[in-house]
Order: sequence, then structure tokens, then C-alpha cells
Amino acid sequence: MRLEEALESYALAERSGHDPDACAGGRWMCHMLLGRYERAWEESDAIAARCKPDRHRFWDGKPFEGRRVIVRCLHGLGDTIQFIRYAPLVRERAKTLIVEAQPALKRLIEESRVADAVITWGEREPEWDQQIEIVELPRIFRTTLETIPAKIPYLDLPAAAPIAAYDGATDLKVGIVWASSSYNPARSIPLKQMARIFEAPGTAFFSLQAGAERSELALWRDRIVDAHTDERCVVPAAATLKKLDLIVTADTMMAHLAGAMGRPVWTLLPFHCDWRWMKRGEDSPWYPTMRLFRQPRAGDWESVVDRLQAAIEETIKGRRLVPPGDPGAQAT
Repeated sequence: MRLEEALESYALAERSGHDPDACAGGRWMCHMLLGRYERAWEESDAIAARCKPDRHRFWDGKPFEGRRVIVRCLHGLGDTIQFIRYAPLVRERAKTLIVEAQPALKRLIEESRVADAVITWGEREPEWDQQIEIVELPRIFRTTLETIPAKIPYLDLPAAAPIAAYDGATDLKVGIVWASSSYNPARSIPLKQMARIFEAPGTAFFSLQAGAERSELALWRDRIVDAHTDERCVVPAAATLKKLDLIVTADTMMAHLAGAMGRPVWTLLPFHCDWRWMKRGEDSPWYPTMRLFRQPRAGDWESVVDRLQAAIEETIKGRRLVPPGDPGAQAT
């Protein structure tokens, strides 16, 4: 995370004859972590100009106006949830917009009505003129920190139960996810390190954890309700989020889902965090209702849990998380 030094090293490496695309990719990561999105897009442009094949680059460079556009979601679920916010911007320009999403997300995107049609892999495609991979959209729109589309919620279940709003009259209902996927084990927090937050008075905890890590709940069955739902579709999980006052999660799909739905969400980040969270700060320009809890040094979850525990206690004392009836308000 010594980003300015890294930028100098990538420049030196390129001058010394190393692969320019690899160096540009490294600089791209540094600029994104520093919030310098304009500089990052310049690196993307340079990579594109060298015309090397890129399995993530589908856009033909032409405007969307009057064309039948298909957005393909070929990365992770979190990426789709984060960047589907651009669908209305594409739809404003295109003749029609089709989204090809992962099976688990198809129904939620359909119910959110951000596209003219939603399909999933293996289904028959409607006719299209232009295709885009979803992670291309921030660059296509030349996104800056000031222009991130952050109208929240942009994914929702219109027919689901009313949104919970904590006022202290009942226990604070907290959903937790502590383990990320095997893609990056550093994002996961051992549940035993989080366990002391379960003793906070006036709280009720609900596990949204998927996968083998659910077995870790056995030691805390008396303090946590297993609220995990069908992994084949995120709609049940989305419905559960609307019933909770707060979601506390590692860097997982659930963080993105809660943020996209405008739910108060506290995201626990490793020191070497992903570019989308940037290097500093407790807030996220991508998700106005999200609060970030960062490791001060690699591997230090103890400090994160200290701050998390204090924040939960402060919330309970204040008897408020977000203004009732205002799901788009900044989380405390």
C-alpha cells in the first residue's frame, strides 16, 4: 500500500523494458486506490490502444444511441451488483438494454427493473448490436469520485416487507458475514475473533454466512440465529436484509447487496484492500449507507473488532442508526 513509491517503480520498470500492459495495470490499481480515477482511465486507454486481446473487453468503442445493447456479467456477484447501477445510464441511450447476469442475480435484477430484458447463461439471447462486459462501464462513462451513480437503492424488492429502521424500541437486529470466498482468504475474519460483539446488550444477531464456514456457528447457537437462505438466488437474502437494522460483513457480495439496497452496512476490510474501497476513509462514494472499518496493519482484526464493538455500543446508546423512513441516509 505504499502507492506513490509503487507508481515510481512501475514507471521505472516500463522504462527498463518490462511489459507495458503489466506496468499500466499496476499503475491503474494504484490510481484507483488513491481515488484518481481519471488517471486510471488513461492507463486503460493506453492498454486498449496497444490492441492486445483482453477477455474482459467487449465494447466496440461506439456510442450506445439507437443500438440494442447487451451487458454481460462475467465477473463475481459483487462486481455485478456494484456496476449494475450503470444500467439506467445505458438504457437512457440505447434502443434496448439486455442484461446477461449470473443465475443467482437474475430475479433480483428483473424485479429491480433496470433493463428491458434479463437473461442468464445458457438461455437464448435476444438479438443485439453491441456487447459490453459490466466492469467496462465505469471507464466508458469516465467515472470520477464526483460522478459515481449513487442513487440508492438501485436494487430492491418492491413487493417485500417494509424496510426496518432502528429506533431503540427493540433489540438492534444485526446480520453478520465473517468469511469471504477462497479468492482472497485475507478478507475473512475468524468468527472467534468477532465473538465478543455478541455480548453487546440490546442486540440480536443473525448469520447470513454461506458455505462451509457456517459450521463455525455451533459454538454460538445461543447468541446467533442462522438466517442463511438459498445460495442459488439472492432474492431471499435481499428480503432478509430489509428486516435487519444493520449488516456487518467482510468484503463479500453481501456488502455490495446491502449497499445497493440502501441498507446500513459496516464493511470490515483487510489492510491490503480492493481498489474499490480506496486507501483511506470510513465512507464509500459507491455506497452512501456504508461505513468502512479498516485494518491498521496487515492481519490486525483485533483492532477492527475493538472499533466495531464500540460502534455497536454507541449505536445502542444513541438508539438510532438511520433516520426512520430514510433508507438513503448516511449510516451512523
